[in-house]
Amino acid sequence: MKIFSVSFVVFIVLIFVVSCGGNDDSCTTIEGKMWSPISSTYVDWGTAIDYCEDLKACGYSDWIMPNINELRTLIQNCPETETGGPCSISYPDHLSSGDDWTPDCYHCESIIHNGGYYSKLGDDLTSLWSSSTNTWTLFDAWCVDFIDGAVKDNDKSYRRAKVRCVRNAE
Repeated sequence: MKIFSVSFVVFIVLIFVVSCGGNDDSCTTIEGKMWSPISSTYVDWGTAIDYCEDLKACGYSDWIMPNINELRTLIQNCPETETGGPCSISYPDHLSSGDDWTPDCYHCESIIHNGGYYSKLGDDLTSLWSSSTNTWTLFDAWCVDFIDGAVKDNDKSYRRAKVRCVRNAE
């Protein structure tokens, strides 16, 4: 009977690790949003959208690419670009680099190998794409750069950022 019980527990643990991916595929919930693991490679904006639409992680398949407001909730230690800070880039009304972008959006110190200092999820040395397009130039989309906590835009065709997908936590 003990062998059956131990085998059953091991089986349940294995199912959990496979379905949630263990440490390499863990999801984190922050402020009512569940965040996927970060993509393993740098991708262009269109590929990032497809990646989130096709993602199956932590037992869910309803992932989307976050808008810039959702992505800014991951910033820490940079009051200028954190949610509610003076950087005015926000979805849906303030997405123009011509009218809305200010130096506050790129204000904190760049720290190479910062150990995730600017990211609540420990992201380091990377930018993450948002689904929010720059209305000043529709060729660009807004990103958060976790090297310096900046909110900036990147050309959608360049493979300059990774992606973390988001879904509403239940």
